Amino acid sequence: MNAMTDHLRVVRTTEAARAIGISTATLRRWSRSGVVTPAFRTSGGQDRWNLDDLARQLRSQQGGPEDHRASPRSAEPPGRSSDRHLTSRSPAARRNDNTPPWTFIAGKIEPGESQADTAIREVKEETGLTVLAGEHEIGRRLHPGTGRTMIYLPCAPTGGTDVFAADHHELAEVRWLSLDEAEELLPEMFEPVRTHLQRTLR
Repeated sequence: MNAMTDHLRVVRTTEAARAIGISTATLRRWSRSGVVTPAFRTSGGQDRWNLDDLARQLRSQQGGPEDHRASPRSAEPPGRSSDRHLTSRSPAARRNDNTPPWTFIAGKIEPGESQADTAIREVKEETGLTVLAGEHEIGRRLHPGTGRTMIYLPCAPTGGTDVFAADHHELAEVRWLSLDEAEELLPEMFEPVRTHLQRTLR
């Protein structure tokens, strides 16, 4: 019976990614970078995942060493999307390439996604945090360096608040910041975001 149960829990990468709320590409990237390890690989080179084991691996990453990435913050995307806040703190991330050193969680809107969908997905993929995203924008602007449209949304965690840097290639660290820390580490913060944080984090 146990062997049967374990067998039924072994799934393809697409199903495993869906089960934990991330994209297939993200799970493959996590696997390549060693964040998580599949149960086994088929003779054809296809990964197979045990969902219970995958959940355990992700839990072990929560609040783990600082070689992860990113940080707590409350809304800023270098392309399009994402933000969140938690009582008196906001998540933010420290980038490996220091461009800029610290930033809010962000990402590009994929075809068929709403702004809120993108925020939820990016936060989950980059930090492991599950959030609800508001549809009402804090603000938007053109990125001064890239010219991309940046959309800022308020988000809030729905369960645990442990965060970790899942993408080691892009992010060095992820952690929650107080308002004072956010203002120090993100000196060029978009003014509507600063106002939002001052209102919600104090």
